[in-house]
Amino acid sequence: MRALDTTPEAAAIQEEAYRRLGKAGRLKIAFELSDLVRALAKAGIRKRNPEYTAEQVVAALARQIYRVDTHQIED
Repeated sequence: MRALDTTPEAAAIQEEAYRRLGKAGRLKIAFELSDLVRALAKAGIRKRNPEYTAEQVVAALARQIYRVDTHQIED
């Protein structure tokens, strides 16, 4: 599925670039994007809750992503 804000020519160039990266390269990009999204989510949590500790930020992120209350998880 092509992005709506991308011309067919640009999409073809991007597709070829991804093809040249190979599976490992595409997987690396996916992991980097996942890390970026998590970092942005954490930054938003910190901005809304500046008093949170690092542990509270991680717990809030877990609740946001997984809809899990980290207090209910047993070690």
